Amino acid sequence: MNNHGSSKPSSMKLKHTINPILLYFIQFIISLYTILTYIPYYFLSESRQEKSNRTKAKPVNSKPDSAYRSVNSLDGLASVLYPGCDTLDKVFMHAKNKFKDKRLLGTREILNEEDEVQPNGKVFKKVILGSYNWLSYEDVFVRAFNFGNGLQMLGQKPKTNIAIFCETRAEWMVAAQACFMYNFQLVTLYATLGGPAIVHGLNETEVTNIITSKELLQTKLKDIVSLVPRLRHIITVDGKPPTWSEFPKGVIVHTMAAVRALGAKASMENKPLSKPAPSDIAVIMYTSGSTGIPKGVMISHSNIIAGITGMAERIPELGEKDVYIGYLPLAHVLELSAELVCLSHGCRIGYSSPQTLADQSSKKKKK
Repeated sequence: MNNHGSSKPSSMKLKHTINPILLYFIQFIISLYTILTYIPYYFLSESRQEKSNRTKAKPVNSKPDSAYRSVNSLDGLASVLYPGCDTLDKVFMHAKNKFKDKRLLGTREILNEEDEVQPNGKVFKKVILGSYNWLSYEDVFVRAFNFGNGLQMLGQKPKTNIAIFCETRAEWMVAAQACFMYNFQLVTLYATLGGPAIVHGLNETEVTNIITSKELLQTKLKDIVSLVPRLRHIITVDGKPPTWSEFPKGVIVHTMAAVRALGAKASMENKPLSKPAPSDIAVIMYTSGSTGIPKGVMISHSNIIAGITGMAERIPELGEKDVYIGYLPLAHVLELSAELVCLSHGCRIGYSSPQTLADQSSKKKKK
């Protein structure tokens, strides 16, 4: 009994003796590894301070007013993605020929829409979403070509303005490609703008045609159409809403599908009237108006291509394996450029919104 009882303190003492030794040994191994790996890292790599202090741009010549250029591109600006593709319609044609049957634009099917009463009594619309339906590069090209031809049949002329006031979605990009293809100057307006800002943008650019969604037509455009006297055609991307008596005489509402059908029926000889030049205006992009009246920024084909070329150089190995979530406003140059970079490299673009981006998002019906 005594011998058995005396073995417990001995066992506990052994544990207390071994554990610190084991810990010291592990600590020694970690310290040794840190030293052995840090020494070559220190001598072979730049420190953060050195990276911060290094020269990032230099003047292109010795004149006092010389422009500065990145040291990575001192010998010349990276201004085109692909040789000969100096306008946005050529960039898309190059991508279409290369990735013809690959998926390009995806939209999730809405299976059901329900009203959900919240604890505070408010009613929110919730959606149940299905799988993505995809358009290939060829599909998008045909839709854009026919839509542009249809707009031409409605009287839209090259180098004249046409507005898009719509949420980020596949139809937005199709409409944009149609405008680039037919040399229509696309006026972009944020879907969040208020009535006075919308009226200002439409009147300042003297548009006769506007592309929008059924919801925005019902909630915003309907009330201000009479304040835009030049407006003649409203094209809704997602179906035709009821006709309102408030619409001034001479304003016609079309669906995007109907305009595409009109373009498809036209003679195949009815080609784009004029191809854009690199210096032609591609987009007149209105600001959000956070500091006052929204301002229209004129951006040429060459401006956008130079921007997306620089963007592509900063994204390693961008290609067909990549999928991009499009949910930021396409009326902002960053989102438009990002999607054009993806389009030009064979990426898929799946559309969403901040309200449906994740399973926990506010507009998605909880299962």
